[in-house]
Amino acid sequence: MASASASPASWQKNLYAVFFAELIVMAGFSFVFPFMPLYIQQLGKFTNQQAAFWAGIGEGASGIAMFLSAPLWGIMADRMGKKPMVLRAMFGTSVVVALIAIAPNVPFVIVMRLLQGALSGTIAAASALVASITPRNRMTFAMGLLMSAMYVGNSIGPLLGGLAADRFGFRVTFFITGGLLLTGGLIVLILVKEKFERPVQAERASMRSMLQLAASKQILPLLVTQFTLQAGPNMVAPIIPLFMEQLNPLGAAATSAGIAFTIAGVIAAISATIAGRLGARIPLKTILVTSALGTCLVYLPPMFARNTTQLTAFIALRGLVNGGIMTASYSILSLSVPAGQQGIAFGLGQSANSLGNGLGPVVGGALGSSLGLKHVFAFTSGMYLLAGLLVIRLVPKRPVQAQAAKPTSAEAG
Repeated sequence: MASASASPASWQKNLYAVFFAELIVMAGFSFVFPFMPLYIQQLGKFTNQQAAFWAGIGEGASGIAMFLSAPLWGIMADRMGKKPMVLRAMFGTSVVVALIAIAPNVPFVIVMRLLQGALSGTIAAASALVASITPRNRMTFAMGLLMSAMYVGNSIGPLLGGLAADRFGFRVTFFITGGLLLTGGLIVLILVKEKFERPVQAERASMRSMLQLAASKQILPLLVTQFTLQAGPNMVAPIIPLFMEQLNPLGAAATSAGIAFTIAGVIAAISATIAGRLGARIPLKTILVTSALGTCLVYLPPMFARNTTQLTAFIALRGLVNGGIMTASYSILSLSVPAGQQGIAFGLGQSANSLGNGLGPVVGGALGSSLGLKHVFAFTSGMYLLAGLLVIRLVPKRPVQAQAAKPTSAEAG
């Protein structure tokens, strides 16, 4: 039987090592996030609307590749261990992101983003690793801490990345990002200890067990909800830096976008930690519904921003309610599956997130190109409203564990 659990005395040490590694990695990913549309605009000599469209295509390529590959990596995690999957994601993407720095044209960037999506998925891999080593009664705390690492990384990365891009140029900043991802991988390699026993043939994860889990009444509603929650914010991902530039053509758009994401990320990190602690007393479904509907409301004011200061303040507001979304949804997912299927579960969750990550920017870029940049915020608000209603309708008040798939005789043999 698979056992990835560390000794009771060491699970916290592993958790904090993964926390710091994920913080650095997410800072690295978000280091280049604020100016990706501007980098594409520079390479292709595009207008704002054209840049929004092609930035959406790049994000979409990465998301679709991750959507297809994440469940397969989840199966590998349950067969080979969670730590190797974390290392694959961090080391693999460090090379790909560094290659984007030498991109000769936009098609090269799109191809690299496709490859990045296929190799990436650090959040899912780290979440599966943390879930496998954490006592179940401390799961919400652990997920809250891990999500706070994501938000802290996402908050400091855009600011430092935006400053670096405006000072040193886009290409140097991609090399810095590659170094940060490499550093995160080394922390996991050296400090995280996983005691993994390969499952016997009859208990190995398979395509059949993955499909059975995905279609179960416990997991399918969570996957639909996670897709909706991810598609919403990613609709505005290619829009914000371009909207900043539109409001202030003579300003440093990359830095302005970085400041906005930093403030929102810091606030979200705090709210994620609070949600992790509240999860022991308040139903996770209540936290998720409140966060989704609250985010629906805070995405409306940016439509009416008249300058970059107002837009920055409005974007920062989303951090107040954003933190509880990932903490609650990942906690519910981890508590809804047996320990031996954590890898598959988070692979499926990553796949749903990635589909949202992929389709959201494409839709947002197309809407921004055709209707105008500010109107995308209204559509994003609608996605969060839909997500909240889906959670109310489909997700049980308390997580109910899905039954592990039983292998067929062919799989067992």
